Amino acid sequence: AALGLGLLGLASANLYGTPAEIQNGYFPGRSGDVIFMPGNMPEDTYMLLFGSSNFNGEIPKSVSIYSVKDIVSQVFGMTTGRDVSFVEDDIFNRPKLNFLVSLHGVGMDTVREHNLQNLYALSGNHPKIALEDISYPRTPLSLSVSVATGEMPSTHGIVGEAWQEQGQHTEAFKGSNHAYVANIADLMTQYFGNESLAISVSSSEAEAFAFAPHHLTENSFPCFYEQKSKSFSSTNKNSELNWSLDATMKHVGNSDVDELWSRIRYSGGDVFFAKQSNSFTVRSSSSASPVHFKLEDPVDSSLFAELFYVKYLIKKLATSTKLQKQISDNVPDTISISFRSLRGIGEKYGYESKQYLAALHVVDSAMPFFCKKLSELAPQSFVGEFILMGSPVSMDVSKISQQIQHLSLSSDTKYLPSLYFNDLKMTDRAHACQTLRMSMDVESSGLKTFCLHDLERADDVSLASVKILSTDTTVVTIEQLKKFQIVLW
Repeated sequence: AALGLGLLGLASANLYGTPAEIQNGYFPGRSGDVIFMPGNMPEDTYMLLFGSSNFNGEIPKSVSIYSVKDIVSQVFGMTTGRDVSFVEDDIFNRPKLNFLVSLHGVGMDTVREHNLQNLYALSGNHPKIALEDISYPRTPLSLSVSVATGEMPSTHGIVGEAWQEQGQHTEAFKGSNHAYVANIADLMTQYFGNESLAISVSSSEAEAFAFAPHHLTENSFPCFYEQKSKSFSSTNKNSELNWSLDATMKHVGNSDVDELWSRIRYSGGDVFFAKQSNSFTVRSSSSASPVHFKLEDPVDSSLFAELFYVKYLIKKLATSTKLQKQISDNVPDTISISFRSLRGIGEKYGYESKQYLAALHVVDSAMPFFCKKLSELAPQSFVGEFILMGSPVSMDVSKISQQIQHLSLSSDTKYLPSLYFNDLKMTDRAHACQTLRMSMDVESSGLKTFCLHDLERADDVSLASVKILSTDTTVVTIEQLKKFQIVLW
């Protein structure tokens, strides 16, 4: 029998006046009942391109953030269905290596405001493209998955680090909570086989898995920082990629510090490690006050562990006989590095704190070194993307909490900018949101409040089912289609 697909009862959520970025970030059953959005959102997410021989014609000033995967895919001759005009597509001369570096908590506005000279120089020496069409909420993990998959959260399903689903706390990349669509590493390992090396690194476990293949091959290594043991390790066992912060600090020398932070010293500042107190002291310039970071603190240690481990990893890739053989063969490889620790510093101390400002300069000094060393792993045969993921988005949690208490609403602010009213019926949830929105507006909180029950209602109408037209009428849910898509990998 002939088969065809037809959507039933298609309705547009635009009818309800919800901004496109919230619609694009909305996933039914996960996104909650209310979402708060600051009035002034930064638009300073940028990508720098490395490996100019792989690009031709005029490089555009801006592209959609969902085009990053298409750019990488086309460079390596992998079909995605979305053509990128400025990318050289030569399957007979494809690169051996792709590296993708994501820096969270920093956008071009941050670079200019805090005079981050090294990142500014990088942006001037390489093609720079503004990334647009960014969904909301702009949680780091959700943004990373969008970059890796080329899809919106409304499709890939990762709406944050954690969410509530059917009233239960759910964490991303725990158990089966992976993205619903393939990412760059999936395509690489599918096109080029198990020999393709896929390394993904972050101080965040979820970030490491965001850039890893869904099904790990023998050469897939998501590496992440375990705060309790102060070590990096991979779930796919490879002793060469294991690393300990404490062991490194016992033997750290001036040369190790100089390689990462010589640029701070050129500016009259300094970074030095005191073994007796097990802490780093940072002076970002000659006029800056010293700032102390204690390695016994899990947030502080994550900052330095992430930087030292990336340095260790790149050196290991360049010197290990086995790893260098894999990098040098004709099978393309991918290395993804997601720097998340800077966001942790900002969230703990505040984005105007001396700790965050010092950490910015520590990271700024190290980035040119990393990009140079990554480029040298496969000279003349690499392509790279360096993404400033955007200036941090913060909001006054206390004002939201006060209104929740004032209205006697039962909700947990740990999921902000989203709220969940799981103990209320749908009609009551809608009323509670409307009341909260009016209250927040009266308080002039500076936040826009949106009620998501309209999107949920539109989703029930437009996405609840897909009819397969044949001699037998069968109704298949969207969830079933997504599971089928996973099986196809």
